[in-house]
Amino acid sequence: MIEEVLSQIGMTNNEIKIYLTLLKSGQLSVNVIGEKSGLHRQVCYDALERLLEKGFVSYTVQNSKKLFRALQPEKLLEFLEQKKELVKQAMPELSRLAKLPKEETIVEVMKGRNVIKAILRDVVRVLSGKHAGLMGLGIDEEKFEEEDRIAIKQYINQIKKLKMKERIIARQGAKIYFEGPQTEYRLIKPEFFNPNPTFIYGNKIAHIIWGNPVTAVMIANSETYDAYRKYFEMLWKIAKPLKKAAKA
Repeated sequence: MIEEVLSQIGMTNNEIKIYLTLLKSGQLSVNVIGEKSGLHRQVCYDALERLLEKGFVSYTVQNSKKLFRALQPEKLLEFLEQKKELVKQAMPELSRLAKLPKEETIVEVMKGRNVIKAILRDVVRVLSGKHAGLMGLGIDEEKFEEEDRIAIKQYINQIKKLKMKERIIARQGAKIYFEGPQTEYRLIKPEFFNPNPTFIYGNKIAHIIWGNPVTAVMIANSETYDAYRKYFEMLWKIAKPLKKAAKA
């Protein structure tokens, strides 16, 4: 948990090892840091240099020897606030750049454990307040839950709250369907089911490729979107509605 948080604020694995070693032990020389962290001396030097630049460690000189000390945990919040202020100062220029004419087609590739969360957030951002809803192909809800249960739960709660709709083409016989007013399912036979999900929304198509790491290719292009929309509508007509479970 601690390592994950430190990674999220910009530390590499070696930097995390050294920072935690210093936090536990107080002031240390490079040699002792290497012994306690299990890292080679030169690796320690390189990581310490980066930590110094980021402001996560400091050092003093005693008897001609550098002794390094970790930034206290409370100071990490100050560090993040300073970064936030820098972003605020740059926001007017960033916003101006965002409004410049864009390329007709934009292709983005995303990898890692936060891919699902990023795509679902983009779906909510793009479709919030719009009549059109999400169209999903090749959706296996069990696989999504395995990958990021929290992101899925947050997404379902958001679209319910915003009264957004989604139409999902899933596999017959799947173990999980997120039934509710937000989602309408239609099912296709397993032999015709593509296990790599595709989200169609706004003017975007997001292809998700399960693997290690999870990879997504997002395409923003109106003509491509329209082609996928027509393909989805064709499958939607062929697919069978999900029979809802009878209430007890």
